[in-house]
This record gives sequence, C-alpha cells and structure tokens, in this order.
Amino acid sequence: MTYRTVILSSFEAFLASEYPGEAYSQADFEPRNEMLSRFPYSVMLELSFAELDYANRWCWHQFGSPRGECYDTQSDYLTCDIQTPHCHPGTWAWEWFVKTEYNFGFNEWYFSSSSQMEQFLGFVPLINWGDKYPVVYPVY
Repeated sequence: MTYRTVILSSFEAFLASEYPGEAYSQADFEPRNEMLSRFPYSVMLELSFAELDYANRWCWHQFGSPRGECYDTQSDYLTCDIQTPHCHPGTWAWEWFVKTEYNFGFNEWYFSSSSQMEQFLGFVPLINWGDKYPVVYPVY
C-alpha cells in the first residue's frame, strides 16, 4: 500500500482556489495559452510532489521525454540520464501552477493527442507516492 492524495481537478478549480473573487487578466495565463496552442489536450490535478514525479515518470515511459527544459534531476523517480541543463522536444509537457500546502499543489499536463490524454486519464487512479514512500504503520 502507498500514499495516495491525488485529486482530478480543473483550471477553473485552480482559479477558484487561487483567485477567489479576484479579477485576473488573461495575460496572466499567456504561457498556458501558448502551451495549449501546441498541446491542446490538458489534465489538471491537485497532488503531492511525489505523485507529480511518479506521474511524470509514467508519462516518460509511455510518451517519451516532455517538451521543454528538463527538471528530471530534481525528481524522486529519475528517467533522464543527462545531468546537465538541457531541453527535450517531446509530444507532451507539464506545468506546476502553485503550491497550495506543504508539498502539494496544482499541476497541469498537456498532450499533443487526445489518445495521450485518455491514456493519462486512465492512469490517474493509479497515481500514488510511489515505492520511495512506503506506508509506515504506527506501532502501539
């Protein structure tokens, strides 16, 4: 058994959480709009950093490396062998939006095809903290 805290969410839920009753400009999210123009299929989750790393490792194995700057050296579940700063030309991407609690927050994945997105959505119920975080039961 492993920890599981992931919640299927939405961009609208992110806005409601981080901009409650506040005005925001579309310009605030221009990088997201640009990403959606390249990768029109997206999934927003609320999850822990460990679950983010676990999900990204799964995406690497299914779809190859993500597009953009590689942050894999910071991951609990390494997939990239290159340890120096570099970028990848992948068919999917991800963006950490905001930390909402200690080691938790909103992350959005972007996919170039609906089949990639559907595969990912099928995997969401299996996302957990992974094998590096075994559940330790208290001893009484």
